[in-house]
Amino acid sequence: MSSQNLFVTVDPDSVSIAPSLPAEVSQTLTALKTLIMAVNHNLQVAIGQIHNNTADLATANNSLQNHDGGITQMEGQVKALENIISALAGAPQGGPKLNLPEKFDGSNKDKAVSFRVAVSHYLRVSYPQASVEEQIAFIISCLEGKAHEWLEPYLEEDVVNNHPVAWLHSINGFWLQFNARWNVQNKTENYRAKFKTLKQTKSVQDYYKDFQTYSQNLGYNDISLRDFFYDGLSLKIKEMLMAQDYDHNASNVSLENLADKALKIDQRLEQFQAQHKGQTNSSGSKSGTTLSTGALGNVTRDKLTVGDKVYMIGPDGKARKGTISKIGKNAKGMSIPTVKWNDGTVVESSFKSLKKDSHPVDPSPVQPKSSNSGPSPMDLDSAGKGKKPIVCSTCGGKGHYASQCPSNTYSGYEAHLSENESENGDL
Repeated sequence: MSSQNLFVTVDPDSVSIAPSLPAEVSQTLTALKTLIMAVNHNLQVAIGQIHNNTADLATANNSLQNHDGGITQMEGQVKALENIISALAGAPQGGPKLNLPEKFDGSNKDKAVSFRVAVSHYLRVSYPQASVEEQIAFIISCLEGKAHEWLEPYLEEDVVNNHPVAWLHSINGFWLQFNARWNVQNKTENYRAKFKTLKQTKSVQDYYKDFQTYSQNLGYNDISLRDFFYDGLSLKIKEMLMAQDYDHNASNVSLENLADKALKIDQRLEQFQAQHKGQTNSSGSKSGTTLSTGALGNVTRDKLTVGDKVYMIGPDGKARKGTISKIGKNAKGMSIPTVKWNDGTVVESSFKSLKKDSHPVDPSPVQPKSSNSGPSPMDLDSAGKGKKPIVCSTCGGKGHYASQCPSNTYSGYEAHLSENESENGDL
């Protein structure tokens, strides 16, 4: 018997037929041998088919496993898509709620651009999945007055008469028609005219916003824009810039630098005024706000020029009076006034130490002594009337006493009268 992979065949030769056997037995044994051979053959064929079927089953099993993996992957993708769809569907409810855009009535064409920006932004954030028809319907609902009247003939043609108007079914086409009807014509020239006359009348922030709007596309460089911006600032802001020795013409100062500086000054002024609302200064003057050195580090001063009468308080507490004869510059480029004092001396001083004199006194001419003894005619006249001229011992001015000297208000010192001055005052 021989062996194969999965079965053992029966050897037909194992059945021996002896010659001495009867013919009938020999025939039976021969038939048995033939049968054994047929069985071996059939078993071999069957086992071969079983092998083939087993391979097919393995292939089919592998295919099924692959299909199972594909189905599992598809299920994951479907689930991910469901999550995305759910998130998109719930976005408007879960996101921030925006206020509806302000309606446009066509009365002010300057608001047309702002209206388009506001509506487009609202639709993009709140309704990103809206169709073109829905977007245009929403835009139309935000129009009123003249702006809606402009649309009515086209809406009648499109909706009532059923004759489609192409640009009522296209976002880009709708905005093209809107811009052609409501945008300001010659916008650049209009802005140029407004830019040339622009001045700060409210806050620096409002002024800067208008300045940026009107200066668009006018072709000015940064230095020119910086100078235009400074010229339009209010006098109060310019005074504060000058008090802080801020040179807006410096090469390293840009429009943005100057605007930031002006904005900070304006904010500090607003804070100071809010903190001291309803208060008056110590001298009981009118309700103007006086800035102290402690509050902002600067004091608002009178603008002085050549020929102005000025005074300064000396170490003795008395006012020294004179006239500004010229204004020059020192080594640092700062302005320095030269003062001719009433005593005849000429000295360079500083604007910080000088104040404008509201009670100026001209220097008294020196009268030559008379060779004749006796009083002069004026002295006789005064003596005859029993009066003497009133001269202030603090500032040297005439017409007021030392106790009424205006320099006392500024110096903080109290003037002291001598006995003779007191007697003259009583007279």
